This record gives sequence, C-alpha cells and structure tokens, in this order.
Amino acid sequence: MFVKNHVLKPVVLATLVVAQAFAATAYINQIGYRPGDFKELALVDANGNVDFVNSAGQVVLSVTPKAASFWNASGQNVQLVDFSKLSEAGKYSIKVGGNVLRSDLVVKSQTYEEIFKAAIKWFYYQRASMALEQQYAGKWSRAAGHTNATVELHNSTGASGTINSSKGWYDAGDYGRYIVNSGITTYTLLSLYEHFPAYFKTLKWNIPAEGSLPDLLAEIKWNLDWMLTMQAADGGVYHKLTSLGFPGDVMPAQDNSKLYVIGKSTAATFDFAAIMAMASRIYKPFDATYATKCLDAAKKAFAWGQQHPNQNFTANPSGVSTGTYEDSTPNDEKVLAGTELFITTGDASYKQSGSTEYISYWGDVMGLATYEKATHQTQFGGDANEAKQKILGTANEFANRAEKGFGVVMAKDDFVWGSNAVASNQGVWLLHAYYLTGEQKYYKAAVKVLDYLLGKNPLDMSFVTGYGSKYAKHPHHRPSTSDNVEEPIPGMLVGGPQPGGEDVGPKAEWKCDDYRTGQAATAYTDQQCSYATNEVAINWNAPLAYLAGAIEALNAGHAPEFAVSGVAKKDAPASSSSEQKSSSSVASSSSVVSSSSVASSSATAPSSSIVPQSSSSAKQGVSSSSSATAVSSSSQASDAIRVVPIDRNGQSYQPRLRFDDQKLFIEKNGKRFDLKGHRIK
Repeated sequence: MFVKNHVLKPVVLATLVVAQAFAATAYINQIGYRPGDFKELALVDANGNVDFVNSAGQVVLSVTPKAASFWNASGQNVQLVDFSKLSEAGKYSIKVGGNVLRSDLVVKSQTYEEIFKAAIKWFYYQRASMALEQQYAGKWSRAAGHTNATVELHNSTGASGTINSSKGWYDAGDYGRYIVNSGITTYTLLSLYEHFPAYFKTLKWNIPAEGSLPDLLAEIKWNLDWMLTMQAADGGVYHKLTSLGFPGDVMPAQDNSKLYVIGKSTAATFDFAAIMAMASRIYKPFDATYATKCLDAAKKAFAWGQQHPNQNFTANPSGVSTGTYEDSTPNDEKVLAGTELFITTGDASYKQSGSTEYISYWGDVMGLATYEKATHQTQFGGDANEAKQKILGTANEFANRAEKGFGVVMAKDDFVWGSNAVASNQGVWLLHAYYLTGEQKYYKAAVKVLDYLLGKNPLDMSFVTGYGSKYAKHPHHRPSTSDNVEEPIPGMLVGGPQPGGEDVGPKAEWKCDDYRTGQAATAYTDQQCSYATNEVAINWNAPLAYLAGAIEALNAGHAPEFAVSGVAKKDAPASSSSEQKSSSSVASSSSVVSSSSVASSSATAPSSSIVPQSSSSAKQGVSSSSSATAVSSSSQASDAIRVVPIDRNGQSYQPRLRFDDQKLFIEKNGKRFDLKGHRIK
C-alpha cells in the first residue's frame, strides 16, 4: 500500500503539471469588448469548443473555433474565435474542455473611453515648463522642468544669441523637444478634433483649462505655442530644442543641462507650415487672433521652405548626441504643407501633387497628405479619387491579414522600432477607409488593432501602462523611473516587440540582457533598460489616442463631415436573453447557443509551414525601446513552455508522461521538460 501510494503521488503531480504547463491559452482584449461590435479572441494549443461562462456560473455561449492558421511573426498555430453573439454586458470566464483559461473577459459600453482619456492625458504629463499639480496629476504631480525660457542658439542654426522658447511636450522618455516629431503627433491629434468636433467639444479629462477651449484643443495648444517659438525671423524653423546629450534618470526639474536650439531644416519648416495651417482653421471659431497668427506663420514657413528646398538635417553636429529625426528628402513634408495651406486658404498656388499607399511615420508624412486629399473631394477632384483608391488598396490588404494568424493587421516585417505605433497607424488608416466607404470590414479590422494593443497578442499583455490584466510596468521613461511612485504614469503606449536588439549589451552601459526570442512578435522585455522595445513617445501615443477616440466618437453617433452616410454608430444596449440562452443551472450542451458564423469543424488543422527566420530592419529615429521575456504566458501556463511552434513536419503532439533512467519527465513536440516546465537538454 505504501509503495503504491508512493508511486501514484508523482503521477498525480505530473498530471497536474501537464495540465498546467500545456493548458490552452486564450488571448483577449483585456480592456473589453463593445456589446454590439464584432468580438474575437485568439486561441493556442486548444481542442474543442470554447465556452463563455457568466458570473452566475452559466454557460451562455459556446463557439467552435476556426481552423488554425500559422502566424510567422510569432511561430504559432492560432485559432480565432468569433464570439460576437456574446452581447450582454458583464464579466465572463473562458473555458475549453471544462478548464478555465481566464476569467477577465469584459463586455461593456463606452469600451475605449478610458483608454482614450489616459492616452491623451499622458500629453499633459509630458508638458515642459509647467508644474503638474496634484489636483490634475494625482500621485504623479511634480515640479516644473526646464523653466528657463532663454535658450542659446547653437552654431548649427547659422545664427548666434538666444531666443525665448518654453512649453511643448517632452518627446519621449527623455526631455528633448523636436519639431519634426511634433509635426506628425500634432497633426494626428488635430485631425481627431477636426473629424469629430461635436464629440470632443464636451469631452473632458481633468487638465487645466485654457479659456473656453475644449480639453483636446487646450492640450494641443500647449505644443503649438512652443512650436511658434521655434520659427526664426526669416520664416525658417529650428530643428530641435535639447541639451547636448541625453539626461540621466532624473525628474524634469532636476535636469540642469544647458539647453540649445539646434539646427534649422527644410523638413522641420514644412512640418511646421502644415501644422500651423491646419491649426488656423481649427482654432478660428475659438480665437480668431490666434488663428491668424498660426496662418501667418505657416505662410512664412512655406515661403522659406521653397527658397531652401535642401537645407537638410541629416546628422547631429559635432558634440551633440540627442535624437536626430534626420531627413534628406523633404518633398513629402512640402506636399503636406501645401495641401494644408490650400485647404485652409483656397489659394490654388499651394496645391501639390502626390499621394501614397503607405502609412506615415515621422520621416515620411505623404500618407497624411493622402488622407487630406481623399477627404476633401471638392477641392482636389481627381487627386482625391487617386488618394482614395490608394487608401482602399492598402486597407484591403490590412483587412485580409486580420482574418488569419492572431487576427491582427501587422505582418512580420511590421515589427520594427516602435511597432506598436505601426499598428496604431494601421488602425487610423483603416478608419479612413471606413469613413470613405462605410464598409464594416475596415471598421472591424481597426477594432482588431486595439484588440492587439490591449492584450490579444502573443505576449498576452496590454502595451498601455496602467490598463489591462497584465500591462507594461517598467517603461523606458525618466519621470516614471525617477518619481518614487511604483506604478508608471498611466496611458503610455510602449514601443513594442521588434527583433533588432539595439539595447542588448552590458548592464554597466545601461543595456539589457538578450531578450530576443527568434520571433519578431515576442522580442520584447518590460524593463527600463529597453529603449528599443519599452520606451514611449508622443508620436506613438497620438495614433493610439486617435484610434480609441475615433471609435468612441463613432459609437456615440458621430461621423466626420466628409464621411459617407451610415458611418456613425450607436452603442448597442445590453442584449436581451433572446440572444443568449442560459441554462438554469450550469448549462447543459442542449441549452448552449453555438456560433454559426465560425467554421463548423472543431479540428485544428496544423500548418505544414516551417517557421522562417525572423528578420526586420528597424527604422531608427530618436530613441527606442525593446523588451521583455519573449514568451507569452497566462496565469495557468509555464512561461518556459507557452510558445512552442509546431515541428518542421507541421505535427503537433499532445504532452505525454515518460520514465527514463528512473526519472519522470514530460515529452511534447519531441522535446523533454521537467515537472516544473523547464526544458531538459
């Protein structure tokens, strides 16, 4: 008897470990899903239907997953589960084969309002030259930084002396301010207001008032005011305002490095002209004098840019090591500037030709001009039609990608430096396609981008600080590192996975241990040292704010003026029980509604693809970030085993207990693991 019990105990233990180490994993949007919207989760290592269980323990929906497809960005076979019929607000558990995979699934209205408010309020936390008071900043209140407005002109500007320059947003995890990156950032936020003025006129999120301005325009004006200080008397615009090198891990008020205005460039000047022209028409109803000031500055800058078409900032001057935002081909900035000036003034002499099928980033803003042309049909005629077709062509590719793998828009090559901003901007692009056509596939794919950023990804984490069941907690962000507050400032979108490993190196050099996994979508570490995957930046937060804010505005019944009819939505109320039949006890199979919109086969068809080698060229700009443990995990799964791709023949084996040389181990996919889930070499 003693011997039998002794033998059984390790077997029982091993069985429990097998269930724990190899349990299926469900990846979800950890913030929630809108009652009336399309809803989808991703499933890995699972067999059988997925049950959704309400707080009363009742199975209210059972769904057969789609057949698995291989996602080469993470090296996983993934099943997508459409649970759109789960339309009643509440909190749910997800079960497969009777096992609870997770219990944090939420269905709620106004799903992304908090995310939007957090993402946009982060710009308040990034304000230079201003003390953040406790009534607005809470426990992240701090003293004002960089309050000396008198700044020396670096010899790279071609001038000498000083200027007065204050306000603006700190660019990223450091305290520099850059016109080029302010350009795309401010455009994105201005366009959000211009597309949904009625919605944002009344939406507030506890920031200091700026006269009668809506909160969104008040926040943007803080940066516009700084940008205006960076224009020289001749109309040209200085490139950046920074110290000679990056500061240490100190709070803004403790950064006593001398500041310089550095460089004067064509790209910065045209970026400035575009933003000021746009701001002029948006602020005019609130402050006609300010609007005129912005427009005059825009015209003056455009004239300077035409006279200096190749005054390019392509590298830092000697002795300067802050971000470069280099650009040797500023034609795209010129097209955007001319486009905005034409829209604002009606003066056809500003019109510029050109559009693109590619999303924008700070170094190529032609995509922004493409948005403007496509959405101003009357002014641009044939150019508007061409721009629209380019938007739709790319949007179709994005929507198709989102139907397989992890159900996300990103391709493997999109995992570059700031990959989460790539995703966010893809979502913004998709919303423009939706505005122009009303086709739901574009809206659905845009929502899937938020799903990815908020948890439906191979790392099983939200990339937005402070939001989600598991979120980034150690961003490369000096105020969050130095403020003696355990939690990071909320609402920051970290850079995200990318395999470049630019910050891998000795800890003595403030670098990270090697976190790369061989897979693009899991090459991330949540550590402060990771500027290549875990830094934050204003141009990354802006498209997140646009995406979340626009989706909320649409669902509050608003639509852009240029949009086709039927684009505006309305948050659906919690559904009646007619759509969700619950069992009076724990539901039996006969009382469960099965989804008819998904594949009927429950079998997972393993891919025969061999996992390709990861490759990606990181586009470097100013700072960067990169990050954490490469493997995704859930509370039930061992991190060491969770991401295990299929073997080279496309076969996927169930784990088995085996004995060898008096030792008990687990075998799966031809590999051996001990009872704690660690690989046995």
